[in-house]
Order: sequence, then structure tokens, then C-alpha cells
Amino acid sequence: MLEGMEGFKVEKVESFGLQGVYEELAHIIGLELTINVFETLKGQQITFPSRLYEREYVIKEVKRRYNGTNLKELAREFNYTERWIRELMKTG
Repeated sequence: MLEGMEGFKVEKVESFGLQGVYEELAHIIGLELTINVFETLKGQQITFPSRLYEREYVIKEVKRRYNGTNLKELAREFNYTERWIRELMKTG
């Protein structure tokens, strides 16, 4: 819990007005987890990659799961173009 805020209920803490990125996080993951993120990472600058999975993992999974007809679904799931998936399958 934040220093000096031990006795506050969530509703009262929210009314203090969180900084922009913390307010956005609180809406996504909740206030308690946002406070944990703040306590763990405050002062650090973090950039999140635009893709969730590592390229090598995607290659392995696409090759494993491709059945000849699910190109579009795999492209959508892993956030790559159908063309990229098609090229990947050609290179074997």
C-alpha cells in the first residue's frame, strides 16, 4: 500500500487522482495491482513491444498448428499478415 494511505478504501484512493498512466492501468488491472506496479517499477521507463509473442515462438506454433486452411486465423491470432504466414510456410 502507498505510504500514508494504509487506512483508505479503494474508492477514497481513486478520488485522489492518479497520474495518467496509473489511472489507465487501474481501469485495466484494478487499483491494487496498479499500486503493486507502481511500487515495483516507479521511476523506470518501460516500452511494451507491439507483439505479445517472440518471433521464434510464433514460427514454431504456426508450423505446428497450420492445417492448410487456417492461415487467416493464425495470422489474426499472432498479429501477423497472411502474407508473412504464407511465406513462413513456404520456407518450411
